[in-house]
Amino acid sequence: MKLEELKKNYSILEKKYKLPSFKELNEDFGIEVLRKGEELLLKSIRRTMLEKIVNSLGFVEMLLNPVNAQRMYLVYIKSMSVEDKKDIEKIYSVLSDILVDALKLEVEYSEKGESEMIIKTFRDWNSVKPLFMRIVKHMQNPVPSAPKEKSYFG
Repeated sequence: MKLEELKKNYSILEKKYKLPSFKELNEDFGIEVLRKGEELLLKSIRRTMLEKIVNSLGFVEMLLNPVNAQRMYLVYIKSMSVEDKKDIEKIYSVLSDILVDALKLEVEYSEKGESEMIIKTFRDWNSVKPLFMRIVKHMQNPVPSAPKEKSYFG
C-alpha cells in the first residue's frame, strides 16, 4: 500500500471513530511504515503504537531497576532526584496500563475496540510525554552526587 492510499484508508476510519489525525499519529508513532496491504488497518496501527510503548516501558523499567543498566545511564541513575523518581513511576504506571488494556484486543478483535485503544494510547502517551522529556533532559545534564568519603573498616 502506498503512503497516499494508507492516508486515504486511515482518513475514512479517522472520521468514523474520531481518531487522532494521521499526521499526529505518524509524528509520535511512525505509522507510515504500514505499507503492505493491511486488511485490519486499525489493528496494525495499534500494534505499531504498542511497539513504541513497549520500548519506552523497557527503558523506564531499566531506570527503576538498574541491575543490568548500561554504564552510560549510571551517572544519571545515581543522581536521580525524588521528583525524577516520581515522574518515572508515573510514566511506568501509565505505559503499563496501556499494555494491560491492549491484551484483550490480542485475544479478541474488535474494530471499535482497536479505535478506542488507539485513542487511549495516543492520549495517555501525550500525557506522559512532558515527563519523559524532562527525564531525558536531566539525563543529558545529570547533577553528580557528592563524592562519598572513603574510609577503611578494618
